[in-house]
This record gives sequence, C-alpha cells and structure tokens, in this order.
Amino acid sequence: MTDKLLNATIKTSKMKYVVYPCLLAWLSVGTQAASCPILKLKQQFSIDKYMGVWYEIQAQPSIFQTIKSCLSSTYTWDGKDVQVYSEGLDSKGAPVLTKSTLKIVDPQNPAHMITNFVPGVQPPFDIVDTDYLTFSCAHSCLSVVGIKTEFVFVYARNRSLSQDIIQHCRAIFKSYDIDVSTLVSTPQDGCHEHTDL
Repeated sequence: MTDKLLNATIKTSKMKYVVYPCLLAWLSVGTQAASCPILKLKQQFSIDKYMGVWYEIQAQPSIFQTIKSCLSSTYTWDGKDVQVYSEGLDSKGAPVLTKSTLKIVDPQNPAHMITNFVPGVQPPFDIVDTDYLTFSCAHSCLSVVGIKTEFVFVYARNRSLSQDIIQHCRAIFKSYDIDVSTLVSTPQDGCHEHTDL
C-alpha cells in the first residue's frame, strides 16, 4: 500500500470517528421516525435584506448550542457564503462567541441553505418567512434512514417580539404538523453586548 493511499485510508477512518458520533448525536436530539416535511420557503428571498443582527426569541433546547441566553447573531454576506457570528451567555453566565457558515445550495432558492454549525454534519437552515425588518421563522430538519431530527426558530431584529408575530411563526410550523410544544423562549432580559465582533 502506497504512503498516499495509506494516508487517505487513515484520514477516511478518522473522519468516520468524527462524523458518525456527531451524526448520531444530532439524530439523538428530538428524533422521530419520519421524513422531513417539505416547507414552502420565503419566496423571492433577498439575502442582502436578511443580513444584520438577529436575536433568538424561541427555539428548542439543543446540546449543540452553548449559548443559553442573550443570543444574538450577526449575519454578513461575502458574496459567496453567509458568515454568522453569534454571541451571548452560556449556562453559567460566561460570555460565548461562536462562528458558523451558511452556504446557499441553489442560487434560485437562496432561502434554503446548509450550515456547518454541527461538526461533521450539514443540517439545512431554511427561511420559511420573514419581513426582514421585524421577524424571521426558520426551520432545520435532517432525516437519515427514516429517523428525523427537526428544529424550528423564531428570530427578531430586537430582543423582544410581539406575541402575535411569535404565534404567526408557530402557526406556520404547526400547519406542516411540526411539533412546537418543545419551543422555549430564549432569555433576552438584562442583556448587553458582551463581545466585540
């Protein structure tokens, strides 16, 4: 076996040890035996209008999200990908700053993106509805061998959002038989900017 082939084999084996546990962990969170729903995404989605700061108002608890309160994300478009810088506080109140990338899969459907937020997995990040100025309803779902893991998010341009708009997002998700009972509010009270981006 040549050195090149041996190195490639070792690299592939190492990748399996990284990817498979991450995939299993991702699929172990809120999994159901089903396929992902096909949602109608935001029509004529403008990536430029979507850029800027978004605050997480509601989401399901996730082991992958180290930021537990005061979560804000700054989206910037570099002409190829969307860079997302998120900041807030962890469960002990310590400042956290993370970075992830959103990739547009189809330029004709920019509301459908994939993210590298979970190492070794590329879950989708879909914008279901937004007015760009006030709110955003986002969805993520993976289905592997009939096992589905699904997350939904409600974002706002400010640290608070009116209940009628929150219910608007929840109603959209429910119309696709998505369980919104596990959605919880992300604490945004008493927050200030913790990290210079």
